[in-house]
Amino acid sequence: MADNFLKNVESAITNMNKALNAHQRVHPEVTGPAKELAVQSQKLLDKYLAVTESLKSQIDNYRSLLNDTQTDNNEKLQKVLDKLESIPVNMSTPYNVVAQNPPKTCYKTVLVKPKNNLLSPPQAKEAICNSIPASDIMCNQISINKTNVAFKFSNENSKNKFLKRVSENTDLNTAIDAYEPTPKCPTIKLKNIDYSTNESDIINQLITQNDLQDLRSHVKLLFTIKKRHYFDAILCVSPHVFELLFQRTLFIGWSACNAEQIFLLGHCSKCLSFQHRTKDCPSQSNKKCKNCGISFSASRINNQQSEFSIHIKNCSYFNCCHCAEKNLPADHPALTDHCPLYCKRIKNTWDRTCFDNSTKVQFFDKPPLADTSTSNNLNNTPPSPNTQPSSSSP
Repeated sequence: MADNFLKNVESAITNMNKALNAHQRVHPEVTGPAKELAVQSQKLLDKYLAVTESLKSQIDNYRSLLNDTQTDNNEKLQKVLDKLESIPVNMSTPYNVVAQNPPKTCYKTVLVKPKNNLLSPPQAKEAICNSIPASDIMCNQISINKTNVAFKFSNENSKNKFLKRVSENTDLNTAIDAYEPTPKCPTIKLKNIDYSTNESDIINQLITQNDLQDLRSHVKLLFTIKKRHYFDAILCVSPHVFELLFQRTLFIGWSACNAEQIFLLGHCSKCLSFQHRTKDCPSQSNKKCKNCGISFSASRINNQQSEFSIHIKNCSYFNCCHCAEKNLPADHPALTDHCPLYCKRIKNTWDRTCFDNSTKVQFFDKPPLADTSTSNNLNNTPPSPNTQPSSSSP
């Protein structure tokens, strides 16, 4: 631009000289200063034209260097993108990262709990370590919390020896209880079950139609998820049943479905909090958007769509409510694989779940509530192992 401007000025001076030479009758008091101005201007133009030519040459060199650098960077970026695209990604379930982890070591755990607050958990651990020799017991890990001490063993033999030593020690028996905890069982989802199947018949039809009679007491229905044309069933299964159900197509009523692993995190479906259940949520009439983290009314007025239903169809802003509370990057939806806090909870749940196919857990139906109109003599019968004694009124 500066180069063109100087050339325009030079052209204007040339035209002025031509005009002065063409009009000889112009008074010398006018032509003299004009010619002197033209000469001085020409000298300045020659000087600055040389400078601009040099600058233009340098700019062209830098521009060429930038173009070469950009081309080189584009080639490197394309190689990185090609490499990333060549990596296979399995997004079949939202838990693929957890499911691809190597099998974890299945420790045999024994919990030690002080009786009647006679000892604190650290004191209980010290008492056991001082009373039981560890020469032939292989203990992998000891962890202490506010209420008990967990001893983890690598094999069944060490676990049984530990329990026997504790039971044979009179001093320890008076101060602590040692027992095996009930393992956390895996949970699965059976998707798209037809509504012609009653919820109360799901387990019975699963057992009958798939020839699983021996597993009747090892499978338990937790709840169902309603959808428009079908519903999903969430089951809790014994660890030794888990792999078996994944090896085949399962028939339930008029539906055929495959088992899908699922982890229950226990979050509130209304405000997405992990601190309470949905039924205990203080905001019963509002629901929080998983994308933007803003709460909207879930009430329907005059059979119209709720404010929440209208919002989630159009929400494209991501602000994870869980990460925002921890001052972490929140440019992602909550309760998805993009959330590090969600992935951490999934991993913790996976670590606590028992997948040992040698472990069998039985589920028992809860007994029906006693009829309060019956005779008081029923209260004198001892409670069964699966029921808790009821407290009688004074």
